[in-house]
Amino acid sequence: MASLEELLVLQGQLFLLILLGMFFRRYLLSAETQSGLTALVVDLVLPCNIIMSFQMEPQDGLAGLAGTTFLISVGVQVVSWILAKTLFARCADDKRAVLQYSTLCSNAGFLGMPLAEGLFAGSGIFLASIYLIPQRVAMWTIGLGFFLGKQGKSWKKVALNPCLLAVAAGILLLAFQIHLPLPLSNTITSLGKCNTALSMFLVGMIIVPVHGKDFMDPLILGYCAVRLILIPLIVLVICRLLAMENLPTQVSMLLSAMPAGATSALLAEKYHGNAQFAAGCVTVSTVLSLIATAAWCAVM
Repeated sequence: MASLEELLVLQGQLFLLILLGMFFRRYLLSAETQSGLTALVVDLVLPCNIIMSFQMEPQDGLAGLAGTTFLISVGVQVVSWILAKTLFARCADDKRAVLQYSTLCSNAGFLGMPLAEGLFAGSGIFLASIYLIPQRVAMWTIGLGFFLGKQGKSWKKVALNPCLLAVAAGILLLAFQIHLPLPLSNTITSLGKCNTALSMFLVGMIIVPVHGKDFMDPLILGYCAVRLILIPLIVLVICRLLAMENLPTQVSMLLSAMPAGATSALLAEKYHGNAQFAAGCVTVSTVLSLIATAAWCAVM
């Protein structure tokens, strides 16, 4: 129960940040400010957050479970990619990129990590960190390609994207257990910790032109069913059929049931996708995730 209460607190925090963004965009900030803030988050704050997320220490006794969790996560990314490519292939271009990216990538980092810690203590947060490695790689390779693929962008330009470079740097730091100089590490951490607040604030700014009825878009509701029900159900069934260890299965199923992350709206805004539609996906899936997460916790 405590972990579900914590999830409710986190969701309340997200919605307050969205409301602040809506207020400031409507009354105080211009479209030019919104564009500049989007560039700041995508090109600086997000890369710092990514590098920060790879800073973890190995834990004795969990190596085998970590390996299982990593393999499950890779499988989740493959399944999510297949679903993204097949279920939303006929959608309009500007919505298709949003739906495909949001199916592949979720808000498992912000919402999933605290929930995993609340349910499974230190082992949970360590395995959750392992689970997120393949997702972060997929986010900034395949996921980014969903937005750039139709714009004539070369893969050279994709490879030089700050977030993808941050993933590469983070993997190297993790693999070789490299510790950055303290001033640099503290700077990266300080900027990275701004990610949630600024991202959800931007979602609020983006969502201002959206009408209430637009949130009931059948595509958004269909996406929520895929993200919150179908994907975790597939994870649970496959893990049980393969008789995988209980803890990696539970952590992976929990994180696979997280809603769309604000990154989908930020990338849609930056790369001229349907940012309002993306913000709707983020908002509606976050609301519905409270019910879905409670149900999945009961199943576990």
